[in-house]
Amino acid sequence: MLKAFSIIVAIVFFTSCGDSGKESNEMPVDSIKSSTVSDADLGSKLYNIPSPIETFTILKMSGAKFDKSLLNAANNIDKYVSIYSKSINLGVYSADLSFCLLYKENQDVNFYLKNVNELTTSLGIDGDFAQLVSQRLKANANNSDSILQIVSDASVDAYVYLKENQRNSTSVLITAGGWLEAMHFIIKMAETTQNKDIISLVASQRNVIKNLVIMLSKFESDAEIASLLTEIKDISAIYETLKESKDKSTVASIDKKIVSIGNNKSYEISKEELSAIREKIELLRNKLTI
Repeated sequence: MLKAFSIIVAIVFFTSCGDSGKESNEMPVDSIKSSTVSDADLGSKLYNIPSPIETFTILKMSGAKFDKSLLNAANNIDKYVSIYSKSINLGVYSADLSFCLLYKENQDVNFYLKNVNELTTSLGIDGDFAQLVSQRLKANANNSDSILQIVSDASVDAYVYLKENQRNSTSVLITAGGWLEAMHFIIKMAETTQNKDIISLVASQRNVIKNLVIMLSKFESDAEIASLLTEIKDISAIYETLKESKDKSTVASIDKKIVSIGNNKSYEISKEELSAIREKIELLRNKLTI
């Protein structure tokens, strides 16, 4: 299953039911001419990017506390007017929503659910399966294992919907935004807490960012995506200096199910490398969200 969509895109879809329906007057971002990267390869790269809920689960298991200051301010949504910025920040807000859901911060869940719904509507994303997913989630609201299974199942339908409607670049931008926001969380907490597990989680993104580069490269004919790709490559270049560790990869247990982050490999990271990655992540996030 395409786990990259499990909380980013699946949440997008279950919030987009009903009479949402305003259509954007802008040219769809998906009209961007793609490169020779195949849809099958794109799907495989998406699969290998962990969802924010997986990343945040490791944060929580490592003892990290909920920190509202890390969230992208809900009222920033009015700043996102282009299809590009809406797509990126749909991923950002979906990650914020994941964080609030995991920590059961229900008041904040409502704020970010509203933003995800608004951006989804504005981008014209919808699917016939959305109502069913919504009903199942509401019926299992207190069962974390069921919620993870529901959004995992919905992820396949979400991917198929986007692909059939030629919305591949939208899914890539949503995924990029979600990954960037998750990185913002974990790298801030890594430097603040100096927790070894969280630092390891940052280092484990070495292989993940490679997949993100390949995904974005598919649409680099677009100037905005090309610019984003350049900055992601700059971050990836720092990751290339990391050496593989003999330690096991970062894993998390979610109701007895094991989640592995970083393609079963772990890497050593120095304070200088951690700081360099954090600086570039924060500069890029500020550019895209503020």
